[in-house]
Amino acid sequence: MHYRITKVHHNPKDRDKLIEILESKEKILNSFDGLKYVRMIGVTDSVTIAVSEYESEEHLKNVEPRFQELMVDLMPLMSEPPEIYNGDVFWKHNN
Repeated sequence: MHYRITKVHHNPKDRDKLIEILESKEKILNSFDGLKYVRMIGVTDSVTIAVSEYESEEHLKNVEPRFQELMVDLMPLMSEPPEIYNGDVFWKHNN
């Protein structure tokens, strides 16, 4: 499994708008080959961490141009550029 972790800074009042935009892009996200899920975690009122799981790094790279198109609508709501990290799982725990 390969993950993209994105830290997004936004105005607290814009969280509902972020959700609205993301939900409007659900059909696009469903068409991303290899994308397993996306989770948005609110760590503060103005910081959200997005975790996306892909089957492989290759799958992520293949959808990257389409992912950038999706981000265009979200950028105006961000108070600074997102911090993006990618990596493979090297350990996990299942309960």
